[in-house]
Amino acid sequence: MAQLSARLDSELRSISQKLDSIFSDEDAVSVSIESDPKLKLLDEPVLKKEAKDTQTLLARDAQLSKQLVVYRELSLVSDLVEEAKMNLQLLELENCFFSLQNIRKKLHALDLTRLPMRFEQDLKLHLDEMHANLILRCEDVMHQFWDIGARHITFVRNTTVGSDQVEVEYTQFRQFLTSCFYSEGNFQPTSWFVSSLSMSDTRETVTRKLSKIYADYIALELGQEKLKTFLFSTDVLLKIERNTTLELVSMKCTLKETLHSFGAIVHFLSQVIIVDDANIILSRLGSTLAFEVLKFFKQNSNALLAPDDGHKVLLTELNNDLKHLSNSSNGNWVYDGRELDSMLNDDSVINNLKLDKLLQSQISRIREVFRTQDWKTASFVELPRTEASKSRSEIPVTQKEEESAHESEDEWGWGHENDIPEIEEEEEHDGWDDEIELNDETELPMGDKQGSRTPSRSERRSGVLENDDWQSAWDENEGKGEEQPGSRKITKLPDLCFQVLQDFETGCDEIGRDKIQTVVDYKRNLLLTSFMAMCVCKCEDWWQLHRDIEYITLKYPDQRKIFRLRELDAHSVQTHVDNLKKTIKALMEQQFRNFQANDKAPNWGITVEFLLPYLETVAFPAIFKLQDPQMLSGFVEFVYHECFVSKVMSWRMISEKNSENLEEMIKLILTSTRHPMLDADERCKYSREKLAVIGNVLTAHLTDIMHMFSNGDFYLFSTDEIVQWIVLLFADTSLRRECIDEVRTIRQEQSENN
Repeated sequence: MAQLSARLDSELRSISQKLDSIFSDEDAVSVSIESDPKLKLLDEPVLKKEAKDTQTLLARDAQLSKQLVVYRELSLVSDLVEEAKMNLQLLELENCFFSLQNIRKKLHALDLTRLPMRFEQDLKLHLDEMHANLILRCEDVMHQFWDIGARHITFVRNTTVGSDQVEVEYTQFRQFLTSCFYSEGNFQPTSWFVSSLSMSDTRETVTRKLSKIYADYIALELGQEKLKTFLFSTDVLLKIERNTTLELVSMKCTLKETLHSFGAIVHFLSQVIIVDDANIILSRLGSTLAFEVLKFFKQNSNALLAPDDGHKVLLTELNNDLKHLSNSSNGNWVYDGRELDSMLNDDSVINNLKLDKLLQSQISRIREVFRTQDWKTASFVELPRTEASKSRSEIPVTQKEEESAHESEDEWGWGHENDIPEIEEEEEHDGWDDEIELNDETELPMGDKQGSRTPSRSERRSGVLENDDWQSAWDENEGKGEEQPGSRKITKLPDLCFQVLQDFETGCDEIGRDKIQTVVDYKRNLLLTSFMAMCVCKCEDWWQLHRDIEYITLKYPDQRKIFRLRELDAHSVQTHVDNLKKTIKALMEQQFRNFQANDKAPNWGITVEFLLPYLETVAFPAIFKLQDPQMLSGFVEFVYHECFVSKVMSWRMISEKNSENLEEMIKLILTSTRHPMLDADERCKYSREKLAVIGNVLTAHLTDIMHMFSNGDFYLFSTDEIVQWIVLLFADTSLRRECIDEVRTIRQEQSENN
């Protein structure tokens, strides 16, 4: 490439010298033209005629004049090329830029088609090379100002470059780059410096280099990332060396050394680099720097505010330096320092910081416990003597399941109806799903004949046996870890909660409870909320979590302090129970729609393959494990009455076939949900008895119903309920009207007698 450049320079210089010698003597030019044998024609008379033709001579003169202009412009281009090369050698990079700009303008105005093709290509290649060399020199110079390594950032305001040790000032050189290459505020690949390049590989190289220079040295992205890395590094000391270098040293630092590290960053931004560069960095990193200073203070407030250690003075100086840095940033970063000032001088803020630190330490402790599976280890604990004796006195010893059923919250004297708090609306959409997703188009198995016809008596008996097997399996599982009267099976979560609460209260006493009394309850509730949130995420058996929380609330001496925990537990349980109800209701409604659409050949797969297994293996086992009679009776009433009876009673009429279908479905449900715990609870027993009576009514004749009424079988039914069932099941006849009137009359007489 150097040889090509020398040859081009020699040719251009020779052309220029010849043109000057020729054009200095016009007469000699004319004689030379006339005597040139190449211009003579074979036909001499014609030549003489053309010589006398003035118009031809003028045209020829114009053509030669244009060539002359091209040669003269090429002479100027040659001078500019020499000038650009000299500027590049002397590292006059800004002058080199403008020389190249002038060359491009000259060439753009010239008609290069009049020149040899090879000459034009060589000239363009030479200029492309000069563009690339200029950018490389610019990058080298900026690297002299900024030296960013793995453990240091160095910046100098003046440097010397090249073999001649040319001195370059940073501010002026940076201004040259921004005004010449990035005049639009960022790099534009469409600028003349790039678009005028002929060779595609050179254009790509120049584009890449200009983009890198802008990112690293104009936008200072490289410096920002390195400062951010230093800021987030642990066990490092930052210090200023020679007032030009921010250096990182790996070491275990004291609090005072960490404060000096923050001060070193501030000093580097305010004293080492120029203001414009500091403003660029602060616009993106200033808030992070202030946040890290505040976080460091909050995490170490006790030690930093200890008397006679000098930390408070260093913090005050650092805060003042940050405020000064903000004031000099021309609005690129705003920091007033009020928060740190108040922390340093307001005792209430300091006490709140200590409380926050205490809260965070306990939350971290809870999180550490859940990193392993040890917390799942279960053990049996004794309940308080009064509770144990109360349970034994109220539970029949002949029914093991009844023992568990009566160990409820009500027996602890809590009074569910009055004490369980209402759940706030913002908590209503928490997770804890345990649903079967269903819709009208849910496909059920149709190939099984049992799923498409009414189950036979033998099949119902088989269902009863299967239900007994389910009960046996339940008894077997319970036997493996049976709770004796006065005991309860819990995990390690109660111990964790007790210890966390104890340490929190001890920490509050050390801070001074009178100093934080306005916020301590709020912080304790945050701690309990965090504890419950992590428990919910980690506990697979939500009913076991409920029993753990019940044990905590039973044993903890101050119920007021753990009210939030009871509230969250109640919401968690209610959410899970609501999900069970939602699934059961959806399955029943789907079966009812199938009955109404095809009462003669309904699809029993909905009930047999989905509803009954869900009741037997998911819903009722979970409710039983809660050991809450009130919850159990409410759940049974929901399944029997709200999901089944209320829905059927909303029908306009019940066909004869659907009467049989509904009767069969009631038998299946009663069989699937038969359990000693239901027999031990009066409300559950009444719900089952009432549903069984409805099953008998569905297929009975009107006279049979009146006979049942006379025998008192409808003692659990209101008058309106009896009338509504008669209306649903029988057509409007005189006999039906007489029966209805008789029911109303008898009930009225009974009411008056009572």
